[in-house]
Amino acid sequence: MDLRSSVGEALARVRVGAWPAVQCGLGASGAWAFATHVLGHQRPFFAPVAAVVALGVSGGGRLRRTAELAVGVALGVAIGDLLVGLIGQGAWQVGVVVVVALLLVLALGGTGLAVTQTGLQAVFVVVLPRSPQSGLHRWQDALVGGAAALVVAALLPTDPWREARRLGTAYVAKLAQVLRATAEGARTASPVLIADALANGRTLETDLVAWKAAIADGRETARLTPLRSTRAEEWEAAERLASALTMSSRNLRVGVRRTLSSVQMGQPLAAPLPGLLDELADAVALLGTEDALLPLLAVAGRLDPAALGATSLADQVLVGQLRVVAIDLLEALGMAPEAARAELPGLSG
Repeated sequence: MDLRSSVGEALARVRVGAWPAVQCGLGASGAWAFATHVLGHQRPFFAPVAAVVALGVSGGGRLRRTAELAVGVALGVAIGDLLVGLIGQGAWQVGVVVVVALLLVLALGGTGLAVTQTGLQAVFVVVLPRSPQSGLHRWQDALVGGAAALVVAALLPTDPWREARRLGTAYVAKLAQVLRATAEGARTASPVLIADALANGRTLETDLVAWKAAIADGRETARLTPLRSTRAEEWEAAERLASALTMSSRNLRVGVRRTLSSVQMGQPLAAPLPGLLDELADAVALLGTEDALLPLLAVAGRLDPAALGATSLADQVLVGQLRVVAIDLLEALGMAPEAARAELPGLSG
């Protein structure tokens, strides 16, 4: 069982990394071919190196970071070539070249991997043999590699929305689980279950930040990629949903805290409310799909405090929070504010 699980996890990692690996291969091959056959360079080491370094980034903002790394590699090679021609090669020369390269790239606004790669490529230039005829060949090779990386990243990108979809799906699933755990804790009068749900709910803020960043990255990549449809409506819908969930998640945490206090004081929620939380959890789990609207409308139509028997302060606060959440989520699914509010039952008295 352990072996099968390990093999499955390995295959999953391979599936995720397969296309980026192909991109690196294409970039390296194209950079080598161009430097060799077009520029006539002998063994253009820095062309495929620059391509692989620039394409080897992962996570958010890949196209922008590819450009930053390409510039960093080319700058490191240029600085190294220039200084080696002036001061030669050796132990102290390596230190001087690295210091100068890092300070220059920092002065130009470089950060993170771009700074590291600038210094690393400068080291390569110092320690690798330099032929009398090389001239600016190594710097040109680095430029070719960086250009190849940008072409591959722009024309043959990964799905710009894949990470945003993955994080969005994980977010709504986690939020739904918080609601289900709260419902079960209220149903069984278990403050431990509700406290655990509240603790999990507090971690949603970090998840939401990552999701929003992935949406922004997907939008940026789609805009800069001519061979993929920009599908503006997709990122607009994702941004609208993430924005709505920013407030909705906070309102739901208020309801969970109130539920926890009520159970701790021995005051159970009105009998229909745990079931209503389960229904809301089912609706939340469908957010981002075409099936989300009807379950959410069904929950919204039941949010009448009197009909739910919400007589205690805790009950009324929870129902009030759920009403606000329902409006936010219905608007996120494309309903006008007035139409969303109209789906809620009127408040008596």
